[in-house]
Amino acid sequence: MEKLKNLWDDKLWFKILVIVVILALSYWFGIIAILLGFILFIYAIVTVIRKYIFKKNTRFKVRYILLSFLALTIMGGYGYAQTHPEEMEQSRIRQQETKKAAETKKDEDAKNAAKAKKAEDAKKAAKAKKAEDAKKAEATKQAEAARQAEAAKQAEAAKQAEAAKQAEAAKQAEAAKQAEAAKQAEVARQAEAAKQAEAARQAEAAAQTEQNGNSSGYTRDANGRWHRSNGQFASKKEIAAAGLVW
Repeated sequence: MEKLKNLWDDKLWFKILVIVVILALSYWFGIIAILLGFILFIYAIVTVIRKYIFKKNTRFKVRYILLSFLALTIMGGYGYAQTHPEEMEQSRIRQQETKKAAETKKDEDAKNAAKAKKAEDAKKAAKAKKAEDAKKAEATKQAEAARQAEAAKQAEAAKQAEAAKQAEAAKQAEAAKQAEAAKQAEVARQAEAAKQAEAARQAEAAAQTEQNGNSSGYTRDANGRWHRSNGQFASKKEIAAAGLVW
């Protein structure tokens, strides 16, 4: 082991030989090379933490470890691709199928999300329409209540106006009735006065006629018939000629 270390330190050709052998092995055993490359990458991270955080000396330099990681990974990946084309093709097909499935799932999720959004929008629209219809129904109800209240108010006003009109008509009818009664009373009074005057005139005329009859010899019985002085009935011509009233 000590001889190999001395050869590594002193002989450049040995270093080149070792590097070529490692690269060749990485080419033929790609999976192992890639695995070793990731192990070296993890070791590089641990080395950085030990050196710069815990301030401890490390056996290998970080840049050499990273270069080894890159070399093993690149050579291993290239070698595996060249020595296992069927598996690489299958891997590529699986990746495409996985990508296609992911895209299909993504499209399906997008469609489902669109459908869900559409359903949610429809639900919101239906809810908004329901609220708007309820608002319109309430406004219509309030307008109908206001209209009915106004109609009731107008009906009450019309009723009161009709009652006032009927009361005024009744008052006017009563006044007309009283006026008619007063007029009839006045007419009756005037008729009575005229009757009394006519009776007085007739009485006066009868008295005058009686007086005239007594002076001319003619007398009048209780039945209104005129008699001569000898008791016989007198004719109308005689009474008229005597200036008496039959």
